[in-house]
Amino acid sequence: MRKFFLILLVISIGFLAASCQEPEVEPIDEKYTLVDLAGKTEAEITQLFEGIDLTVIFRYIETNDVSEGYFIRYVSFNVGDEIDLGSSIRIEIAIPAPVAPTISGVEDVILFVSVVGNPPDFDLEEGLTATDFLGNDIPFGNFFYYTIQDSTGKFLSDVDYYKLGDYTITYTAQNSGLTTSVVRIISIIIPPFDTNHTDELRLTASYAGLSFINDGIGEVEVTTFTDGDTTNFRDVVSGTRFTVRYLGIDAPEATSKYDPWGIKAATFVREKLDGAEKIILQAEGERTDGNGRYLAWVWYVKDGVTRLLNLELVEQAYAWTSSAVGSQYENVFTVAGAETQLTGRRVYGEVDPDYDYSAAGTPVIIGDLIDDFDTYVARKVTVTGIITSKVGNSVFIEQDGRGIYIYAGYTATNELQIGYEVTIQGLVPAVYFNSMQLSNYKYENMKLESTDNEITITTILANQVGQYVGRVVNFDNLTIQSINESPSDDAYTVIAQDDSSNNVSIRVDDYTASFLPSYLFVVGEQISVFGPVTQYYDGYQLMLPGLGNIVFKD
Repeated sequence: MRKFFLILLVISIGFLAASCQEPEVEPIDEKYTLVDLAGKTEAEITQLFEGIDLTVIFRYIETNDVSEGYFIRYVSFNVGDEIDLGSSIRIEIAIPAPVAPTISGVEDVILFVSVVGNPPDFDLEEGLTATDFLGNDIPFGNFFYYTIQDSTGKFLSDVDYYKLGDYTITYTAQNSGLTTSVVRIISIIIPPFDTNHTDELRLTASYAGLSFINDGIGEVEVTTFTDGDTTNFRDVVSGTRFTVRYLGIDAPEATSKYDPWGIKAATFVREKLDGAEKIILQAEGERTDGNGRYLAWVWYVKDGVTRLLNLELVEQAYAWTSSAVGSQYENVFTVAGAETQLTGRRVYGEVDPDYDYSAAGTPVIIGDLIDDFDTYVARKVTVTGIITSKVGNSVFIEQDGRGIYIYAGYTATNELQIGYEVTIQGLVPAVYFNSMQLSNYKYENMKLESTDNEITITTILANQVGQYVGRVVNFDNLTIQSINESPSDDAYTVIAQDDSSNNVSIRVDDYTASFLPSYLFVVGEQISVFGPVTQYYDGYQLMLPGLGNIVFKD
């Protein structure tokens, strides 16, 4: 027993002794396994290797295959390789490779051609940017520039905004030896046929309670229409009736002469003013012209908005601009007229589909013309007849007991004398003040057939006057009832009564009044007169040509 213990104790002590001795350690090389860094940034990689006994060296490689700042690859190693701690590793990080600059904002442009008074304001550089591969802007200058060519390929210093056509603008940007070019087309076209200037312009002057006649601005009412640039008005405040010639424009003729688009211009004016809520006249400069007509800008109110009819006629190509220079609306009329002219519409070159372009027109008997007048309105006709009366420059002509008035305007007509039988071509039937008349008389279109023809003058009663429109009649023993003076010129109307108490109006126009003044007529005195009969609206009047057509009996 004792022996066993001792042995055991020896063994135990030996074991303990053996346990207390230093073990022999084999040297071990420490390694690090390279992990996959794909998709990681330089900052993330730096953080990942923090605390690891490795020296990380970053290399920056220009490439556009990997996003800027991200891992590309290990240099000389691969993912999964084991490397000794304390070693150095090189890691490639992507930086942008130079690429050609980008140019943005370049778009094709359509511009309306510029006209006098409306210079171009388009900037070829506005809104355009050039950016290098680092995102830096390249300013216009040596490395960002453009060239201009016209449609023939000729290089220009600038776009000719006053000339129709296409212009090629080539924008070029350079950076790091790389170049980008972008092309835009600038098309200079005719402005649209619209009323944009009239739409924008408004009457700013006050007119409430004012009189055009007395104050130079005021509300009026239409009394009668004449043509595209002349209208007759009544001043709402003063009650004065007067004729207005529109400022700043010249419309084609539709009265004594007859031009393409003339009647349409007159119709346009009638439609606009007939449908107006208000009409306001605005004076500027000289108040009247050489013919005693007032001059005015004609505004009308539609849907509560003021519109300048003079300007609208220009924009609708029913009138040309004329004498607007120096006026308050000079610029807008200059621009609107030039733009409208470019469209080639209406008075600027279009054929008037309703205008008779023939020289002579249709031969027609005067009686047939009167009976079917609407068929011939605005068409040219040829008539033959005897001149029976002359009022100013205008004449009355009869054929087989039917007569009609030929309005000659301000043109002297010494070749037309009472008793002459004439054939006149190219006359245009028209209606004024509800009266049928012929206009567009031209000397070269008249042929004298005979002279010294007898004129038949029929004596009638006042209640028969409507049956003799266009013919010369005689009234005996009329008693003067009143003399009504015109407020705007020397014209006047005498109201007289026959023996049957029927009234007749005797009209003395401004021309005749110059040598037949109204003071010659005295209420209560008797007269005998003869002259041609005209219709005036729904009534009739005898036109008094001169002193030789009247006998004062008292």
